[in-house]
Amino acid sequence: MLQQFPYHFFLLFFLFECTTIGFHEKKVREGMVFGEESQFRVCLITEPDITKKEISELFAAWNEELSFYQLKALPVELAVMERPGFWGTDILGYLMEHQLTKDCDRLLYLKGRTWGDIVFEVLTLGIFVGVGLKLEVQGAVEGQTNTRGYIKAKYTSTIQMLFTSPKSTLIHEGYHLLGCGHQLFMKECYEKIRDVKLLLTDPNRDPNFFPVITTRGKKILSRDKFLIRLRED
Repeated sequence: MLQQFPYHFFLLFFLFECTTIGFHEKKVREGMVFGEESQFRVCLITEPDITKKEISELFAAWNEELSFYQLKALPVELAVMERPGFWGTDILGYLMEHQLTKDCDRLLYLKGRTWGDIVFEVLTLGIFVGVGLKLEVQGAVEGQTNTRGYIKAKYTSTIQMLFTSPKSTLIHEGYHLLGCGHQLFMKECYEKIRDVKLLLTDPNRDPNFFPVITTRGKKILSRDKFLIRLRED
């Protein structure tokens, strides 16, 4: 039993890392000042089987989490379309080619559930049961600007529901959209969100854009600088 412990501990840690951004530190968070409530607009590209009710429930859960930081995410339904490709990299590639409009501070793609997804879920469940390797990815945010991402917004497979949900996936990726990376404890993430909110008073900020400090520490204060940043990368 003792010899098996490291493997199971690693497996549980891996699953934890896939479903949350880090452990909350309530005392640390409550000791920080996040200022007045601010809002940012999240433009949505959804697949045809995603309903308005599901969108509303997803954002209600996310905004409950964001209330810790006096923040609120406002969904802006931009388009309904078929998936640009099966893999998450296909979706992120499509989003990186999609320019943020003046009504968008972040861009989020909501994946539905196709027959191809169901087959892949069964396959990955077999691999997980057989060797303990979890291959399915529930969401991701690109690392260049932390302004674009996707989540799997509809699923029912056993392995998915055991460890995560569309709501928890959105909360997880939502932290990435605010510039947070992965960490064991969330003090660094709290500081990142606080610093992003402080940028709201920066005189160089585009008043029509909610800023971001990327995971790499780059400050993006306007869409013009954002586009320059994309070209540089």
